[in-house]
Amino acid sequence: MFDLPPLPAETQSATEAAEAAEAALAAELAAELAATIESGGVADDAPDSRTDLRVEVTWPARMRLPEGHVIELTVRNVSEGGVGLMSDEHIPARTVVYFEIDVPPLDEGGKITPVKGTIKTTYAVDNGSSILCGATWQAPPAGLELVKMWIRKGLRR
Repeated sequence: MFDLPPLPAETQSATEAAEAAEAALAAELAAELAATIESGGVADDAPDSRTDLRVEVTWPARMRLPEGHVIELTVRNVSEGGVGLMSDEHIPARTVVYFEIDVPPLDEGGKITPVKGTIKTTYAVDNGSSILCGATWQAPPAGLELVKMWIRKGLRR
């Protein structure tokens, strides 16, 4: 009765097409970054975006994951707002956890002071047999003041 052409097959909406194109581009970029990192084509002297002064240290620390598992850590560097960590165990990125750092005495003969607080891990990467992690941290004022004294002491060296 009517000579109408058949309806076209269902097509993607403009939004779905844009989302698919964005996902494909993200996958391509991720593959390119992975290949660059694997090839060693990443500068190890890239500028640091951190604004707080930090000092290199080797202090023991621990983090307690949300399910209760405790990971033993070594603090590699510390600032008022962040810590660089190393562990033999997997460290989840972008996670807020309880954290305790053993701050050594400023002078000979003093005692180690455990400073408790929280950290938010910002990244975690494999580095041979170790996992390196960066985190922002918050500590009570007394603990933060002790770390600040260590930072000032480390910067005078």
